[in-house]
Amino acid sequence: MDDVWLGYDPRDVDSIVEYAGQLRGKTLREVTNIGEIADPHRRRGAFGSALEEHYFKIDPNSRPTADFDGVGLELKATPLKVNKSGELVAKERLVLSMINFMTVVDESFETSHLMKKASNILLVSYLYEPGKSPLNYVIEAVVRWGFPEDDLPQIRRDWECIVNKVRDGHAEDISGGDTLYLEACTKAKDSTVRTRQPFSDVQAKPRAWALKASYMTAVQRKIIDGLVRIPRAEDEKDLDVLALIRKRFAPFVGMTETALATHFGVSGSKDRCARITRKILKVEGDSDIEEFAKAGIVPKTIRLRKSGRPKEAMSFPAFDYFDLMERSFDESDFNGYLCQKYLFVLYREDDLGEYRLSDVCFWQMPEDDFDDARACYEQMRDNVRIGRADISVRSSENRCCHVRPHARNSEDTRPQPFGPPVVKKCFWLNQGYLQSEIERVLRS
Repeated sequence: MDDVWLGYDPRDVDSIVEYAGQLRGKTLREVTNIGEIADPHRRRGAFGSALEEHYFKIDPNSRPTADFDGVGLELKATPLKVNKSGELVAKERLVLSMINFMTVVDESFETSHLMKKASNILLVSYLYEPGKSPLNYVIEAVVRWGFPEDDLPQIRRDWECIVNKVRDGHAEDISGGDTLYLEACTKAKDSTVRTRQPFSDVQAKPRAWALKASYMTAVQRKIIDGLVRIPRAEDEKDLDVLALIRKRFAPFVGMTETALATHFGVSGSKDRCARITRKILKVEGDSDIEEFAKAGIVPKTIRLRKSGRPKEAMSFPAFDYFDLMERSFDESDFNGYLCQKYLFVLYREDDLGEYRLSDVCFWQMPEDDFDDARACYEQMRDNVRIGRADISVRSSENRCCHVRPHARNSEDTRPQPFGPPVVKKCFWLNQGYLQSEIERVLRS
């Protein structure tokens, strides 16, 4: 499908996941233009179909390739329900793909069709509520997911149990009771449908690979409750979040990025400073930090020159030119980014050109500055309306913000409504503005 109307880059997995993340806490009615679904309660998969067609703009299909074929990412929607104890549990199994009895016998587990389908999933979990339209189901979680490594031995064993029955000519005897995590569930219009198997003349019920509801309940609990807290000593229990963070960072102030990376055993990479931050906070793994999630805090590393001026302007994700033209500033992603609270982890340049950890602070754009941000947004919006998305907003034209490219190269473009494709761009906070805001916050 032409990606003119997409809010994400289908060739960039991070762009897809970021776009999908905007679904959390919302309904399809809130994020799409669809009014109703025909006979929603008579159609299994009505929510998933609407999600594909109207949010991600994916044509309905049953092809064996991934939904986001350019990056090998599979989209799966799975319902949750509230049980009698008031807990969120999986409403049903998660169906992954049909089993082809004629070819599965020649596969190995590691290279199987199942593993290709299940190794890279965008999992969208929503709360099913009887009597409600699927358009009004609240989306509880959105994660990129694959089989956890610790579960692979059992999943492999389940796969082999099922496939060996097919190899023995007994696909008709497959039962859900044979396995623990993975199952071969029946998948047909009705119970009378049968299909061929390779080593027997007896026809068997069509089946699909699926993860059992009990397994999915465990997965969902880990996803939804998978936040990790910053550990606290006895004398830290009464500290507010910033005080706790300052206490964590204090012993390391003055150390260079290189020294910190060596101290914590963090290898060199684009996200090195982000991983150092988690190490300083004593947060293990990649789970979201509970304190940050509750407060909507986004950590951001800022490198300051000796003068205090940031080495770089602060960028936001690249915008879509169609989306920019159609949405007001108040409804825009840019406004949403500016409303967030940021934890600035500050590294300052020394006399030798090394960057040393110097301080931490919380920052959120003051209300008085939103008029400048709005003016930048509207100026760029006007450029798009006249077919001149190639013209940006310079930092000299706005006190707070500007627009410039944010792309891999000059060929990394996006379409615009009234002109030829233009290189990807995003909004940036000006270096001078950032410097004054950081100084203001540190003074206070």
